[in-house]
Amino acid sequence: MKLPYGRRDVSVDLTRYLRVKCFTPPKVKLPGDPAAMTRSSLDGPVESPPLAELARRAGRAVIAIPDRTRPAVAIEVLPVVIDELLRAGLDPDRISIFVSTGTHAEHSRQELENLAGDSASGLAVYQNCAGRTEDYEDLGTTERGTPILVSRKILEADLKVVIGTVAYHYFAGWGGGRKMLIPGAAHIETARANHRLTIDDKGELHPGCRNGALEGNPVHEDMMEAAGKVPGVFAVNVLLDGWSRIAGVVSGDLVESHLTSIKTARPLLEVPTGGKCDLAIASAGGHPFDLNFIQAHKSIDHAAGCVRDGGVIIAVAECTDGIGSDNLLSWFELGDAESVSKRLLWQYQIHGHTALALMKKLERVNIILVSSLGEGAVENLGMMAARDMNSAMMMAGCCLGGKGLTYVFPCAWGILPVA
Repeated sequence: MKLPYGRRDVSVDLTRYLRVKCFTPPKVKLPGDPAAMTRSSLDGPVESPPLAELARRAGRAVIAIPDRTRPAVAIEVLPVVIDELLRAGLDPDRISIFVSTGTHAEHSRQELENLAGDSASGLAVYQNCAGRTEDYEDLGTTERGTPILVSRKILEADLKVVIGTVAYHYFAGWGGGRKMLIPGAAHIETARANHRLTIDDKGELHPGCRNGALEGNPVHEDMMEAAGKVPGVFAVNVLLDGWSRIAGVVSGDLVESHLTSIKTARPLLEVPTGGKCDLAIASAGGHPFDLNFIQAHKSIDHAAGCVRDGGVIIAVAECTDGIGSDNLLSWFELGDAESVSKRLLWQYQIHGHTALALMKKLERVNIILVSSLGEGAVENLGMMAARDMNSAMMMAGCCLGGKGLTYVFPCAWGILPVA
Protein backbone atom coordinates (compact mmCIF):
# COMPACT_ATOMS: atom_id res chain seq x y z
CA MET A 1 0.00 0.00 0.00
CA LYS A 2 1.05 3.59 -0.59
CA LEU A 3 0.56 6.13 2.17
CA PRO A 4 0.73 9.96 1.85
CA TYR A 5 3.89 11.41 3.39
CA GLY A 6 4.47 15.13 2.94
CA ARG A 7 4.17 15.80 -0.78
CA ARG A 8 4.96 12.20 -1.76
CA ASP A 9 4.04 8.63 -0.84
CA VAL A 10 5.76 5.88 1.12
CA SER A 11 5.01 2.19 0.63
CA VAL A 12 4.28 -0.48 3.21
CA ASP A 13 4.33 -4.24 2.52
CA LEU A 14 1.44 -6.00 4.24
CA THR A 15 1.52 -9.31 2.36
CA ARG A 16 2.58 -11.25 5.47
CA TYR A 17 -0.31 -9.91 7.51
CA LEU A 18 -3.38 -12.11 7.08
CA ARG A 19 -5.88 -9.80 8.74
CA VAL A 20 -5.67 -6.33 7.26
CA LYS A 21 -8.48 -3.83 6.89
CA CYS A 22 -8.04 -0.52 5.13
CA PHE A 23 -10.31 2.36 6.09
CA THR A 24 -10.57 5.20 3.64
CA PRO A 25 -12.98 8.14 3.86
CA PRO A 26 -16.59 7.35 2.91
CA LYS A 27 -17.26 7.52 -0.81
CA VAL A 28 -19.35 10.56 -1.60
CA LYS A 29 -20.46 12.11 -4.84
CA LEU A 30 -19.08 15.63 -4.84
CA PRO A 31 -21.82 18.18 -5.55
CA GLY A 32 -19.93 19.97 -8.29
CA ASP A 33 -18.03 23.19 -8.88
CA PRO A 34 -16.82 24.76 -5.59
CA ALA A 35 -17.33 28.25 -6.99
CA ALA A 36 -20.96 27.50 -7.84
CA MET A 37 -21.53 25.96 -4.39
CA THR A 38 -20.03 29.03 -2.74
CA ARG A 39 -22.09 31.46 -4.78
CA SER A 40 -25.29 29.56 -3.99
CA SER A 41 -24.51 29.55 -0.26
CA LEU A 42 -23.80 33.30 -0.23
CA ASP A 43 -27.17 33.96 -1.87
CA GLY A 44 -29.09 31.60 0.44
CA PRO A 45 -27.38 31.76 3.84
CA VAL A 46 -28.52 30.25 7.15
CA GLU A 47 -30.17 32.71 9.56
CA SER A 48 -28.61 35.75 7.86
CA PRO A 49 -29.23 38.18 5.01
CA PRO A 50 -27.25 37.38 1.82
CA LEU A 51 -23.63 38.55 1.80
CA ALA A 52 -24.30 41.11 -0.93
CA GLU A 53 -26.95 42.79 1.21
CA LEU A 54 -24.59 42.96 4.19
CA ALA A 55 -21.79 44.30 1.98
CA ARG A 56 -23.94 47.15 0.68
CA ARG A 57 -24.32 48.42 4.25
CA ALA A 58 -20.61 48.07 5.09
CA GLY A 59 -17.88 50.67 4.89
CA ARG A 60 -15.05 48.13 5.14
CA ALA A 61 -14.81 44.34 4.92
CA VAL A 62 -12.18 41.86 6.06
CA ILE A 63 -12.06 38.22 4.97
CA ALA A 64 -10.43 35.78 7.41
CA ILE A 65 -8.96 32.64 5.84
CA PRO A 66 -7.18 29.53 7.25
CA ASP A 67 -3.40 29.40 7.57
CA ARG A 68 -0.94 26.98 5.95
CA THR A 69 -1.66 24.17 8.44
CA ARG A 70 -5.14 23.72 6.95
CA PRO A 71 -6.35 22.70 3.47
CA ALA A 72 -6.00 25.57 0.99
CA VAL A 73 -9.75 26.08 0.52
CA ALA A 74 -9.39 29.85 0.11
CA ILE A 75 -8.03 29.37 -3.40
CA GLU A 76 -11.44 27.99 -4.44
CA VAL A 77 -13.78 30.05 -2.23
CA LEU A 78 -12.10 33.43 -1.85
CA PRO A 79 -12.51 34.61 -5.49
CA VAL A 80 -16.29 34.23 -5.21
CA VAL A 81 -16.44 36.08 -1.89
CA ILE A 82 -14.28 38.94 -3.20
CA ASP A 83 -16.35 39.18 -6.37
CA GLU A 84 -19.54 39.38 -4.28
CA LEU A 85 -18.12 42.23 -2.21
CA LEU A 86 -16.96 44.13 -5.29
CA ARG A 87 -20.32 43.72 -7.04
CA ALA A 88 -22.02 45.05 -3.89
CA GLY A 89 -20.09 48.30 -4.31
CA LEU A 90 -17.07 47.94 -2.01
CA ASP A 91 -13.86 49.35 -3.48
CA PRO A 92 -10.75 47.09 -3.39
CA ASP A 93 -9.03 49.45 -0.95
CA ARG A 94 -11.87 48.79 1.52
CA ILE A 95 -11.41 44.99 1.40
CA SER A 96 -8.60 43.19 3.21
CA ILE A 97 -7.52 39.58 3.78
CA PHE A 98 -6.64 38.30 7.25
CA VAL A 99 -4.86 34.96 7.70
CA SER A 100 -6.06 33.45 10.99
CA THR A 101 -2.80 31.93 12.20
CA GLY A 102 -3.82 31.97 15.87
CA THR A 103 -0.72 31.02 17.88
CA HIS A 104 0.91 29.25 14.94
CA ALA A 105 4.21 30.49 13.49
CA GLU A 106 4.01 33.71 11.50
CA HIS A 107 3.95 33.21 7.73
CA SER A 108 6.31 34.72 5.20
CA ARG A 109 4.95 37.28 2.74
CA GLN A 110 5.15 34.66 -0.01
CA GLU A 111 3.19 32.15 2.08
CA LEU A 112 0.49 34.74 2.75
CA GLU A 113 0.18 35.56 -0.95
CA ASN A 114 0.05 31.85 -1.85
CA LEU A 115 -2.81 31.27 0.60
CA ALA A 116 -4.81 34.22 -0.71
CA GLY A 117 -4.16 33.42 -4.37
CA ASP A 118 -4.35 35.62 -7.44
CA SER A 119 -7.88 36.80 -6.68
CA ALA A 120 -6.53 38.83 -3.75
CA SER A 121 -3.96 40.65 -5.88
CA GLY A 122 -4.00 44.33 -4.94
CA LEU A 123 -5.77 43.74 -1.61
CA ALA A 124 -4.07 44.27 1.74
CA VAL A 125 -3.13 40.95 3.36
CA TYR A 126 -2.51 40.68 7.12
CA GLN A 127 -1.94 37.85 9.58
CA ASN A 128 -2.42 37.24 13.28
CA CYS A 129 0.71 37.98 15.33
CA ALA A 130 -0.41 36.57 18.68
CA GLY A 131 2.33 38.10 20.82
CA ARG A 132 2.14 41.67 19.54
CA THR A 133 -0.06 43.19 22.25
CA GLU A 134 -0.48 46.57 20.55
CA ASP A 135 -2.35 44.89 17.68
CA TYR A 136 -5.32 43.91 19.87
CA GLU A 137 -8.40 45.48 21.37
CA ASP A 138 -9.81 44.38 24.73
CA LEU A 139 -13.46 43.28 24.49
CA GLY A 140 -13.75 42.20 28.13
CA THR A 141 -13.66 38.69 29.58
CA THR A 142 -15.77 35.56 29.29
CA GLU A 143 -17.64 34.01 32.22
CA ARG A 144 -14.77 31.55 32.56
CA GLY A 145 -12.26 34.39 32.82
CA THR A 146 -10.77 34.34 29.33
CA PRO A 147 -9.59 37.81 28.23
CA ILE A 148 -11.13 38.63 24.85
CA LEU A 149 -8.28 40.29 22.96
CA VAL A 150 -9.08 40.45 19.23
CA SER A 151 -6.98 41.83 16.38
CA ARG A 152 -7.80 45.40 15.38
CA LYS A 153 -7.44 44.35 11.73
CA ILE A 154 -10.61 42.33 12.28
CA LEU A 155 -12.47 44.83 14.44
CA GLU A 156 -11.81 47.83 12.16
CA ALA A 157 -14.06 46.29 9.48
CA ASP A 158 -17.85 46.60 9.61
CA LEU A 159 -18.23 43.24 7.88
CA LYS A 160 -16.14 40.23 8.87
CA VAL A 161 -16.33 37.23 6.54
CA VAL A 162 -14.72 34.12 8.06
CA ILE A 163 -13.89 31.20 5.77
CA GLY A 164 -13.23 28.03 7.76
CA THR A 165 -13.00 24.29 7.16
CA VAL A 166 -15.39 21.99 9.02
CA ALA A 167 -13.41 19.06 10.41
CA TYR A 168 -13.05 17.17 13.67
CA HIS A 169 -10.86 18.77 16.32
CA TYR A 170 -9.51 16.68 19.15
CA PHE A 171 -10.31 19.14 21.96
CA ALA A 172 -12.48 21.91 20.44
CA GLY A 173 -14.89 19.31 19.02
CA TRP A 174 -14.99 20.83 15.55
CA GLY A 175 -12.78 23.19 13.61
CA GLY A 176 -13.89 26.22 11.61
CA GLY A 177 -16.57 28.74 12.53
CA ARG A 178 -15.74 30.53 15.79
CA LYS A 179 -12.17 29.16 15.73
CA MET A 180 -11.34 31.53 12.88
CA LEU A 181 -11.72 34.35 15.43
CA ILE A 182 -10.87 32.62 18.73
CA PRO A 183 -7.98 31.77 18.67
CA GLY A 184 -7.46 32.52 14.95
CA ALA A 185 -7.52 36.31 15.34
CA ALA A 186 -6.78 36.52 19.07
CA HIS A 187 -3.86 37.38 21.35
CA ILE A 188 -1.82 34.55 22.84
CA GLU A 189 -3.26 35.23 26.31
CA THR A 190 -6.75 34.65 24.94
CA ALA A 191 -5.65 31.36 23.40
CA ARG A 192 -3.82 30.29 26.54
CA ALA A 193 -6.78 30.96 28.84
CA ASN A 194 -9.18 29.24 26.45
CA HIS A 195 -6.99 26.17 25.93
CA ARG A 196 -6.43 25.95 29.70
CA LEU A 197 -10.05 24.75 29.86
CA THR A 198 -8.92 21.41 28.40
CA ILE A 199 -7.69 20.61 31.92
CA ASP A 200 -10.22 19.95 34.67
CA ASP A 201 -9.89 20.81 38.38
CA LYS A 202 -7.94 17.61 39.03
CA GLY A 203 -5.39 18.22 36.30
CA GLU A 204 -6.91 15.62 34.00
CA LEU A 205 -8.02 16.06 30.39
CA HIS A 206 -11.57 17.40 30.52
CA PRO A 207 -13.96 14.64 29.32
CA GLY A 208 -15.99 17.18 27.31
CA CYS A 209 -12.99 18.18 25.21
CA ARG A 210 -12.95 15.55 22.50
CA ASN A 211 -13.58 15.00 18.80
CA GLY A 212 -17.09 15.95 17.75
CA ALA A 213 -18.22 17.16 21.19
CA LEU A 214 -19.78 20.62 21.50
CA GLU A 215 -22.34 20.35 24.29
CA GLY A 216 -20.53 20.33 27.62
CA ASN A 217 -17.22 21.21 25.96
CA PRO A 218 -15.82 24.18 27.93
CA VAL A 219 -13.30 25.12 25.23
CA HIS A 220 -16.00 25.34 22.57
CA GLU A 221 -18.45 27.16 24.84
CA ASP A 222 -15.78 29.68 25.85
CA MET A 223 -14.84 30.23 22.19
CA MET A 224 -18.47 30.83 21.34
CA GLU A 225 -18.90 33.41 24.11
CA ALA A 226 -15.73 35.26 23.08
CA ALA A 227 -16.51 35.17 19.35
CA GLY A 228 -20.00 36.49 20.14
CA LYS A 229 -18.42 39.76 21.23
CA VAL A 230 -17.25 40.41 17.66
CA PRO A 231 -20.03 42.15 15.69
CA GLY A 232 -20.85 41.87 12.01
CA VAL A 233 -19.62 38.32 11.33
CA PHE A 234 -20.71 36.30 8.29
CA ALA A 235 -19.40 32.72 8.18
CA VAL A 236 -18.52 30.64 5.12
CA ASN A 237 -18.16 27.02 6.27
CA VAL A 238 -16.37 24.75 3.80
CA LEU A 239 -17.26 21.07 4.17
CA LEU A 240 -14.51 18.64 3.22
CA ASP A 241 -14.65 14.95 2.55
CA GLY A 242 -11.96 12.75 4.10
CA TRP A 243 -9.60 13.47 1.22
CA SER A 244 -9.92 17.25 1.78
CA ARG A 245 -12.00 17.79 -1.34
CA ILE A 246 -14.73 20.41 -1.10
CA ALA A 247 -18.03 18.60 -0.56
CA GLY A 248 -20.23 21.56 0.27
CA VAL A 249 -20.40 25.17 1.44
CA VAL A 250 -22.76 26.49 4.12
CA SER A 251 -22.82 30.23 4.81
CA GLY A 252 -24.61 32.57 7.18
CA ASP A 253 -24.83 33.28 10.89
CA LEU A 254 -21.62 32.30 12.71
CA VAL A 255 -23.38 29.92 15.10
CA GLU A 256 -26.26 28.49 13.11
CA SER A 257 -24.39 27.97 9.83
CA HIS A 258 -21.60 26.16 11.65
CA LEU A 259 -24.06 23.83 13.41
CA THR A 260 -25.85 23.17 10.11
CA SER A 261 -22.58 22.33 8.37
CA ILE A 262 -21.57 19.92 11.16
CA LYS A 263 -24.75 17.87 10.66
CA THR A 264 -23.77 17.38 7.03
CA ALA A 265 -20.09 16.78 7.80
CA ARG A 266 -20.47 13.91 10.28
CA PRO A 267 -21.38 11.19 7.75
CA LEU A 268 -18.57 12.42 5.48
CA LEU A 269 -15.92 11.92 8.14
CA GLU A 270 -16.97 9.08 10.47
CA VAL A 271 -15.84 5.53 9.66
CA PRO A 272 -17.04 2.51 11.70
CA THR A 273 -14.24 -0.03 12.19
CA GLY A 274 -15.79 -2.82 14.21
CA GLY A 275 -13.66 -4.17 17.07
CA LYS A 276 -10.34 -2.78 18.22
CA CYS A 277 -7.16 -3.74 16.40
CA ASP A 278 -3.68 -4.77 17.45
CA LEU A 279 -1.88 -2.47 15.02
CA ALA A 280 -3.02 0.77 13.41
CA ILE A 281 -0.99 2.27 10.56
CA ALA A 282 -2.05 5.90 10.32
CA SER A 283 -0.83 8.38 7.76
CA ALA A 284 -1.78 11.94 8.65
CA GLY A 285 -2.70 12.37 4.99
CA GLY A 286 0.41 14.16 3.74
CA HIS A 287 0.82 17.91 3.31
CA PRO A 288 -0.37 20.08 5.05
CA PHE A 289 -1.60 17.71 7.77
CA ASP A 290 1.90 16.50 8.61
CA LEU A 291 3.74 19.84 8.40
CA ASN A 292 4.74 19.41 12.06
CA PHE A 293 4.15 16.98 14.88
CA ILE A 294 1.57 19.18 16.65
CA GLN A 295 -0.65 18.89 13.56
CA ALA A 296 0.15 15.18 13.04
CA HIS A 297 -0.83 14.43 16.64
CA LYS A 298 -4.47 14.96 15.63
CA SER A 299 -4.20 11.92 13.35
CA ILE A 300 -2.61 9.86 16.10
CA ASP A 301 -5.50 10.86 18.35
CA HIS A 302 -8.00 9.68 15.72
CA ALA A 303 -6.29 6.30 15.33
CA ALA A 304 -5.78 5.67 19.05
CA GLY A 305 -9.46 5.16 19.74
CA CYS A 306 -9.58 1.94 17.74
CA VAL A 307 -6.40 0.30 19.12
CA ARG A 308 -6.52 -2.17 22.01
CA ASP A 309 -4.54 -1.63 25.20
CA GLY A 310 -0.98 -2.80 24.59
CA GLY A 311 -1.37 -2.36 20.84
CA VAL A 312 0.75 -0.34 18.43
CA ILE A 313 0.26 2.75 16.27
CA ILE A 314 2.61 3.44 13.38
CA ALA A 315 2.19 7.15 12.68
CA VAL A 316 3.34 8.33 9.25
CA ALA A 317 4.03 12.07 9.18
CA GLU A 318 6.94 13.88 7.53
CA CYS A 319 7.04 16.89 9.93
CA THR A 320 9.23 19.09 7.73
CA ASP A 321 8.57 22.04 10.07
CA GLY A 322 9.72 20.06 13.10
CA ILE A 323 7.71 19.55 16.27
CA GLY A 324 5.65 22.72 15.84
CA SER A 325 6.00 23.90 19.43
CA ASP A 326 8.87 25.44 21.35
CA ASN A 327 7.77 23.97 24.65
CA LEU A 328 6.31 20.52 23.92
CA LEU A 329 9.56 18.68 24.75
CA SER A 330 9.91 20.49 28.08
CA TRP A 331 6.74 18.85 29.38
CA PHE A 332 8.21 15.41 28.77
CA GLU A 333 11.18 16.33 30.94
CA LEU A 334 8.78 16.14 33.90
CA GLY A 335 8.74 12.38 33.46
CA ASP A 336 5.13 11.23 33.54
CA ALA A 337 1.51 12.25 33.03
CA GLU A 338 0.88 12.77 36.74
CA SER A 339 3.68 15.33 36.98
CA VAL A 340 2.44 17.10 33.87
CA SER A 341 -1.10 17.23 35.30
CA LYS A 342 0.13 18.85 38.50
CA ARG A 343 2.17 21.44 36.60
CA LEU A 344 -0.70 22.28 34.25
CA LEU A 345 -2.95 23.13 37.20
CA TRP A 346 -0.75 26.04 38.25
CA GLN A 347 1.38 26.81 35.19
CA TYR A 348 -0.57 26.15 32.02
CA GLN A 349 1.14 26.76 28.67
CA ILE A 350 0.00 26.39 25.09
CA HIS A 351 0.38 22.75 23.99
CA GLY A 352 0.66 21.53 27.58
CA HIS A 353 -2.59 19.65 27.04
CA THR A 354 -1.08 18.13 23.85
CA ALA A 355 1.78 16.74 25.92
CA LEU A 356 -0.65 15.30 28.47
CA ALA A 357 -2.88 13.83 25.75
CA LEU A 358 0.12 12.14 24.10
CA MET A 359 1.39 10.81 27.43
CA LYS A 360 -2.03 9.35 28.22
CA LYS A 361 -2.01 7.51 24.90
CA LEU A 362 1.53 6.25 25.52
CA GLU A 363 0.40 4.75 28.84
CA ARG A 364 -1.95 2.54 26.85
CA VAL A 365 -0.33 1.91 23.44
CA ASN A 366 3.08 1.96 21.78
CA ILE A 367 3.61 4.64 19.13
CA ILE A 368 6.19 4.37 16.35
CA LEU A 369 6.75 7.54 14.34
CA VAL A 370 7.99 7.51 10.75
CA SER A 371 9.08 11.10 10.12
CA SER A 372 11.96 13.41 9.29
CA LEU A 373 12.41 14.32 12.96
CA GLY A 374 15.64 13.35 14.68
CA GLU A 375 15.62 10.08 16.60
CA GLY A 376 16.45 11.86 19.85
CA ALA A 377 13.51 14.27 19.58
CA VAL A 378 11.07 11.42 18.87
CA GLU A 379 12.35 9.36 21.80
CA ASN A 380 12.19 12.40 24.09
CA LEU A 381 8.50 12.58 23.20
CA GLY A 382 8.09 9.01 24.46
CA MET A 383 7.72 7.40 21.04
CA MET A 384 9.91 5.08 18.99
CA ALA A 385 11.56 6.49 15.87
CA ALA A 386 11.65 4.52 12.62
CA ARG A 387 13.68 5.61 9.60
CA ASP A 388 11.27 3.96 7.13
CA MET A 389 8.17 1.78 6.92
CA ASN A 390 10.09 -1.51 6.84
CA SER A 391 11.81 -0.62 10.11
CA ALA A 392 8.50 0.47 11.61
CA MET A 393 6.84 -2.82 10.70
CA MET A 394 9.71 -4.82 12.23
CA MET A 395 9.48 -2.78 15.43
CA ALA A 396 5.72 -3.28 15.57
CA GLY A 397 6.20 -7.02 15.13
CA CYS A 398 8.59 -7.08 18.08
CA CYS A 399 6.10 -5.20 20.25
CA LEU A 400 3.19 -7.45 19.33
CA GLY A 401 5.08 -10.74 19.24
CA GLY A 402 3.62 -11.77 15.92
CA LYS A 403 0.75 -11.04 13.57
CA GLY A 404 -2.39 -9.28 14.64
CA LEU A 405 -5.46 -7.51 13.35
CA THR A 406 -4.16 -4.51 11.41
CA TYR A 407 -6.07 -1.38 10.46
CA VAL A 408 -4.67 0.99 7.84
CA PHE A 409 -5.74 4.64 7.63
CA PRO A 410 -4.25 6.37 4.55
CA CYS A 411 -5.76 9.71 5.65
CA ALA A 412 -6.22 9.64 9.41
CA TRP A 413 -6.56 13.43 9.71
CA GLY A 414 -9.66 13.42 7.53
CA ILE A 415 -11.68 10.69 9.25
CA LEU A 416 -12.72 9.68 12.75
CA PRO A 417 -12.58 5.87 13.19
CA VAL A 418 -15.37 4.64 15.47
CA ALA A 419 -14.55 1.31 17.07
